Amino acid sequence: MSGLALEVDQTLQQLDAVTASRLERLVRDALALVRTNSPLCAVAGQGASMIRFPLVQGGKSITNDDVARLEDE
Repeated sequence: MSGLALEVDQTLQQLDAVTASRLERLVRDALALVRTNSPLCAVAGQGASMIRFPLVQGGKSITNDDVARLEDE
């Protein structure tokens, strides 16, 4: 795991401030997600690495075009 921390740290140092802030926010959000005891998380203590997300009724599927548009923004 220290290898991952080193990679994140090195990447943050190479990014501009705005992009580094976005990456930091993503990492913090991911940590918060796996630390909670909500039904969104895999069962803690069982070595599970899969995160379960609830179905969103009436939700829109995300297409490759949606992802490309978001990357451009």
